[in-house]
Amino acid sequence: MNLNKILMILIVVLSVVSAFVAVPMGALALLVLGLVMGGASPLDSSERLAYLMFAFAGPTVANSLDVIPVVGAYVNTIIDGVAAAAAGAWAASLLRSLADRVME
Repeated sequence: MNLNKILMILIVVLSVVSAFVAVPMGALALLVLGLVMGGASPLDSSERLAYLMFAFAGPTVANSLDVIPVVGAYVNTIIDGVAAAAAGAWAASLLRSLADRVME
């Protein structure tokens, strides 16, 4: 099991747990996990675009899930958490890609 799989499992578990229990600094932890994931193995340009689109559109679409009785708010919170991690992965990957271009 490589680092990306471990980080993705941690992101999903923390997102699910924070949907049901108040986790202090949970959003920050998700962002940091995303930063580590993006910095450890940078994404190529198409993956980076997909992460950016999910980080932007995921929470927007998830907000409409609040109308689902009983589970809507939980699903919304889970998607918001994963989107926060995706934003961190995108930012770290972009910065690493820029640094690599400058150092060439």
